[in-house]
Amino acid sequence: MEIIRWGILLALVLPVPFFLGFIPVKHMNRLQKTPAMTYVCGWFVSFFLFELTAVPFILLEQSFTMLVMVYTCIVLLVLGISLWQGRSLWRCYLEEIQQIREMPLHVKLGWSVFYVLVFFQMAYAVLYGHYDGDDAYYIATAVLTDTFDTMYLRDAYTGYIYPLDVRHAFSPTPIYQAWLSRLSGIAPAVVAHTVLGVVWLGFLYCVYGQIASRILWNRKNYKPVFMILIAVWFMYGNVSLYTTETFAMTRIWQGKGLMAGMVLPAMFLCLLYLAQESVSQGMWLLFICVCMSAVFATSVAFMVIPTMTGIAAVMIGIKKKSVKYGVDLFLCCLPCLLLALCYFIMK
Repeated sequence: MEIIRWGILLALVLPVPFFLGFIPVKHMNRLQKTPAMTYVCGWFVSFFLFELTAVPFILLEQSFTMLVMVYTCIVLLVLGISLWQGRSLWRCYLEEIQQIREMPLHVKLGWSVFYVLVFFQMAYAVLYGHYDGDDAYYIATAVLTDTFDTMYLRDAYTGYIYPLDVRHAFSPTPIYQAWLSRLSGIAPAVVAHTVLGVVWLGFLYCVYGQIASRILWNRKNYKPVFMILIAVWFMYGNVSLYTTETFAMTRIWQGKGLMAGMVLPAMFLCLLYLAQESVSQGMWLLFICVCMSAVFATSVAFMVIPTMTGIAAVMIGIKKKSVKYGVDLFLCCLPCLLLALCYFIMK
């Protein structure tokens, strides 16, 4: 039974996000049709779907069980559509594998060094995990959600019933972890600390790998050097409790860690591509998902994402000499603004 539980959990965090990424990647350019980009897109599609599904259930104070049933059905439906649409992508992945075989020896050595560094970080994050004070809220909320079948209706520190926690209601990261726990049967603390602590660290490096692919698109042999420098930077970035590097290594499963480690770099990645002369439809889809995923991670996104998008819209609009393009870019964060409006109304 234990093996089945772990198998279900690993399936939910490894192949399922990968397959969900077929939908945006299918409509991207050839450079972006890689396994790493597919995995990145799949996670943001998951967060996007969960945000749209969970927030109405939370605000209406519905049961967690009902949310689990509805969201699971939505994921299965989207997964089926994604697998059907992404049939042709396997050829691109095989070509990617062929390119790896043709790499010079020194490039393969560089990638080997990078993978050893990442494996060391993953092992260290699990074996020497740091449990900070915020876990008293995040993990406790996931446990209460799964145990009492309610969402943000009990105090995370005492378990007492209290009015809806509007401050966190729009950012259901702990509820998502409770969903993983409910389907797999693995305790929420184990899901967060042991599984997501490792898987999301790999997710983080996939995002930075795509940034490297864009910046070094004509110098691919330098990409492992870039990734090694990023890995070393994260290993020695613990200069305070509040750096991105500290969040990534010690509490990446929390909403703030997700925001700092993956969402903001993914925003940068999307804006790099959206500033190009020709932009694929898939990149627009990814950008919308990333904007919504920011709200999924933390309510701070209500201010950060519209500000970043607004500045980028002005700069890219000037670069392209197109007011319409700048407006279209800013409209991508319109769902985020609508959620912000709901938040301030309920406050």
